[in-house]
Amino acid sequence: MMPTPMSISQLVPRIRPVVAPPTRHLRALVRQAADGSFAATLGAYARLQPGRWWEWLSVWALQAVRHCPVYVLPLITGGLIDRIDPQMPSKVLDALPKALGGALALALTTVVATFIAHVLLSRITRSLTATLRAALIQRINRASLAFHDQARAGELQNKFTMDMGRLEGLQVYLAETILMQGTVVVVVSAIMLAKNPLLFAVLLVAVPVNLLVVRLAWKRMQQENEAYRSAETGFLADLIEALQGVRITRAHAIEDFVNDRVARSAGTVAQRAMRLDVLNNLFGTMSWSISNLVNMAVMGFGIWLCVMQPMELSLVGMQLSLHPISLGDFTILICYHGILSGAIGGILGGMPAIAAAKDGIRSLGELYQEAAEQAPGDGARPERIHGAVAFADVVFRYPGASEHCLRGIDLKVEPGTSLALVGPSGSGKSTIASLLLGFYRPDSGRISVDGQSLSDLHLPTLRSHVGVVSQDVHLFRASILDNIAWGDRKPDRARAEWAAEKAHASEFIAALPGGLDHELADRGGGLSGGQRQRLAIARALYRDPRLLILDEATSALDAASERQVQAALEEIMRDRTTLIIAHRLSTVKRADRIAVLVDGRVAELGSYDELMARDGAFRRLAIQALQ
Repeated sequence: MMPTPMSISQLVPRIRPVVAPPTRHLRALVRQAADGSFAATLGAYARLQPGRWWEWLSVWALQAVRHCPVYVLPLITGGLIDRIDPQMPSKVLDALPKALGGALALALTTVVATFIAHVLLSRITRSLTATLRAALIQRINRASLAFHDQARAGELQNKFTMDMGRLEGLQVYLAETILMQGTVVVVVSAIMLAKNPLLFAVLLVAVPVNLLVVRLAWKRMQQENEAYRSAETGFLADLIEALQGVRITRAHAIEDFVNDRVARSAGTVAQRAMRLDVLNNLFGTMSWSISNLVNMAVMGFGIWLCVMQPMELSLVGMQLSLHPISLGDFTILICYHGILSGAIGGILGGMPAIAAAKDGIRSLGELYQEAAEQAPGDGARPERIHGAVAFADVVFRYPGASEHCLRGIDLKVEPGTSLALVGPSGSGKSTIASLLLGFYRPDSGRISVDGQSLSDLHLPTLRSHVGVVSQDVHLFRASILDNIAWGDRKPDRARAEWAAEKAHASEFIAALPGGLDHELADRGGGLSGGQRQRLAIARALYRDPRLLILDEATSALDAASERQVQAALEEIMRDRTTLIIAHRLSTVKRADRIAVLVDGRVAELGSYDELMARDGAFRRLAIQALQ
């Protein structure tokens, strides 16, 4: 019976990201690599490894086995050449089978060692990439909202793609060049030194010359790599904006403007990439030229050694005896010289990869220089909240703003009641919701939930008790069930059906192919605004929150859709503490209390009927809405 062949998936080990080492050390490593030196960048990158040093040792051992032919075949070749004698052909023919058998055995050993080494190396590379990506998304999700307000999507995306690609390139350089070629240099140098010290000395002359070239080009390489990454980041940002704004572009007939904007960014990337290519190629050409000059010198010196007469030399106080070498020894030396010069050239030729990786590490480390929203584990973790909310003399100004947007806000919301926030644009309504969610911290004053200051609570735990329905509904490319239960690794179907029914969404869900299992397109394409909004309400209900934030939840809907969504909102608000932010005064009539905000202050506070009975800010807003 024939054995079943193994699939690639059976040969590839499972990748499990290890988040701890990069998240713990990356900031320090960035500072270490920031001095721009070759050694510091390599050292910083080596410390990013997930800790499986036995894998690197195994790769090195397998690489050594893999390169046995490099060390042995020149000796076999030289030995065969020295046995060639037209008068006695059996001398070389008798040795030929053993030589070919040895070469075949080495080749088979190399195949096995190469395969295992590449599997291990791929595991190391992909594990580190997965680990860093997991660490970065963790960091991004914990970064302050002030950071996200200023960050561009293309810049963040670039950290997961281009910067990771640079690090993977360095990983290959470390394994294929530093480990492999470094070992080759050591072994072959020892053999050449034993065979002919003078020939080895001639070869060493090339090393300081190449190092001088590296030193001259290193700083410029770093500058060009940074400029290229910056240009690529700008292009991605412009491209993402163009893709997300297709409807606006079409609606305003500004395709040519957007095309030119993206084309200019693409041209800048091409220009920066070309400058980097030219610099890298110039560096490679100079190294190649130096290598060829040394090759000719070694070749000439080797030929001279073949035809010279025995002689004595005095060098640096040492007496050296020179004797002619055989044609086989000359072949061995030339072969080893080619191997050695190639290995040294490969090591030095990897400088562009080091420069690119250094800039990649610096780019990734920028995230760790931003203040985190809250340290993991900080604050109390209430299992359940009642929903009592209080703002006491809260003052707040957005980072970089010149004026405060909230000035001494005092508000209280009792458990199970609703408070509506109304007022002109820029009066601070959405800012209050953002502060309640802990997206920002007030400059002064106190915000509390159930009597506990927000600064003393674990924010992710608090948010797990909060449901948010906003004007901008984000639906994911997944089933309706997954969208309603988003974040639940094992969605409860019955609970999702209940939430959909309460959100008045069951009817249109049932009409879709597959019902709850219907797969949505990107951003809920194919659904109306009212349908998307009711799915957002169902998502909030699925969490069974005690505190609700309704941020302009009906402002973008037509009258018919608004009535359906309003009915769903009344259902979800029952027995829950609710903060309502609205421009349309019709949506706040049923709120227990209404706070009118003007210039970041509470101008009026009361029920709808109370405020309409006064000749104040709310009544004026109501009159303006009717005009």
